[in-house]
Amino acid sequence: MNLEQLEAVIGVVEHGSFRAAAEALNRSQPALSAAIKNLEEEFSVLIFDRSAYRPSLTEAGAAFLGVARSTLEAAQYATRVGIELGRKKAETQLNISVDPLISTEIIEIIAQECSRPVLPVNLIMDKSILKGSYQALLKGKVDLALATRPSSEELESIPLESVTLVGAVSRRLLQEKRRATESFLKTNTQIWFYDKRFDEDPDELLPESIHRSAGHKIFVADHFTKLRLIEGGVGWGRISLKELEANPELVMIDKTLCAPLTLDLCLIRPRRRPIGPIAREIWKTFQKRQANRQPGR
Repeated sequence: MNLEQLEAVIGVVEHGSFRAAAEALNRSQPALSAAIKNLEEEFSVLIFDRSAYRPSLTEAGAAFLGVARSTLEAAQYATRVGIELGRKKAETQLNISVDPLISTEIIEIIAQECSRPVLPVNLIMDKSILKGSYQALLKGKVDLALATRPSSEELESIPLESVTLVGAVSRRLLQEKRRATESFLKTNTQIWFYDKRFDEDPDELLPESIHRSAGHKIFVADHFTKLRLIEGGVGWGRISLKELEANPELVMIDKTLCAPLTLDLCLIRPRRRPIGPIAREIWKTFQKRQANRQPGR
């Protein structure tokens, strides 16, 4: 049995006759008829009933047709995969460093791009912020990064979205107090996101006096844990404005005590190191997205 024989069987079913199938497959009718006859003889089974004007599938032929179609589709798929891999148009894995504040809309666009190739690409996302994302890119540990705009000339970026961080505290921690005061912030625990893999001194992350003077600090390795601790009343800290607005049990800290921060999140790639074909397609997608968002377009 070979793929040409399977194509012949499917062709007769789809086109209604041996002659029409032969024309569609660019073969001679005798050659196509012989291919099907040899297949029937190989398995000692009659695939087509030829007693009427038009051939029709026998019961065994109908069962064989489903297997023939799935086998042919699998072979065609394998061919496309081989071609893409041979032309280096396919990657099996894409590594991205992701800031925890990035929106799911951005992740969804990237996931869609990874599912487009004939051979789907596994998307590996590693959470990192600031120096963590930049160093992972420069060391070749990730292909792309979703992080704040870099200052290094070794990296280039495409703006994606802006996120505003505000000070937040839970009503549970405030208890009877209506709002957080300066003394309240100094005497209660501050929750801070800290990536110990890249930041040697956590106090370098505390530029404001109110943060430096806070009595006790908890440094956590991911934003989700930070948010849970703030919601649970363990301490206070900055979270995104959207996260605060989504939880009625959280109260915004006065802006004069904990000034809001606006972060410009970007798609980042190394300027001098080449990236793979899927990463390039993702880059092009966001370039077009950015161009369409510019005024006057």
